[in-house]
Amino acid sequence: MAKGFPRIDEPKHAGKPTPAKPNGLYRLYFKGMVSEDPLAVAGLGIAICGEKDDVLFQMKTPIFGSYVTELEAELRALKRGLSEALGLGINHISIYCDYQPIYRLITGRSVLEESLSGMLLNEVQHIRRKFASSFPIFVAPQNIRYAYELARETVVCETRIQVDTQKTTCAICLDEDINADQMFSVDKCGHWFCSECLKRHIEVKLLEQGFVRCPQHRCKSKLPFTRCAYLLTPELQAIWLQRIKEDSIPVSERFYCPNLRCSALMSEKELWKSTKEAGVRRCCGKCGEPFCSRCKVPWHNNMLCDH
Repeated sequence: MAKGFPRIDEPKHAGKPTPAKPNGLYRLYFKGMVSEDPLAVAGLGIAICGEKDDVLFQMKTPIFGSYVTELEAELRALKRGLSEALGLGINHISIYCDYQPIYRLITGRSVLEESLSGMLLNEVQHIRRKFASSFPIFVAPQNIRYAYELARETVVCETRIQVDTQKTTCAICLDEDINADQMFSVDKCGHWFCSECLKRHIEVKLLEQGFVRCPQHRCKSKLPFTRCAYLLTPELQAIWLQRIKEDSIPVSERFYCPNLRCSALMSEKELWKSTKEAGVRRCCGKCGEPFCSRCKVPWHNNMLCDH
């Protein structure tokens, strides 16, 4: 840490945030890390600074949930930092990054398949579009100024809580002797459940094609995929991602691949955005089979539509 700057223990904006000038250029320093010890606790750190590295906002917090990868931790830190910057009314921000995979992803030089990390990346890019400008800058850790060092203090050894001595009660099974690291708190409503009960709840809702909401009676808070995915098998994760994709497309615009072995969901509106030269022949993005977007059947060679 740079000499003369305080240690972070609480968000700097606690109480009243420092006002931001919308047209000023601000800097976001972020770090997501996973410990190498057997508990594999993860944490993130954020610092938002002005042009002279005056700290406008700073925080550190643990990342709850098992099996968090380094890439996921970095993406969660970046997402949280961008969200906080928007909340402060910032329009222009530079994103300082020392992790090559993240830099390549947010600059479009590499891509991710549909997965938890892919979902987080989509959320990051969605938030970035809300800024008037956001510039990723790749730097070496030792060359970043003190704000980066402040954010870095979120490493696990600094943010770890004493999970062995904390016990919590699950609202479903009512077990009163559950370690805090085996519990899950819903962000929006704050209801607590043990991981096993929540996992079974999500499985039932996905298989019943119901809404994945907080299990608490009459609570309508939605469960976030990005925080719950680690509880589920890859098959259930895929079902949930498909559900999210379906919900994002209006019912009147949904189009399914006519290949019976595929049936991938597409947006009919997006299908017709192709150039006029492409005609009505389209190819499924999943199976690659051609089809007629007007007749909604496999491609009919040497035959006009409506025949």
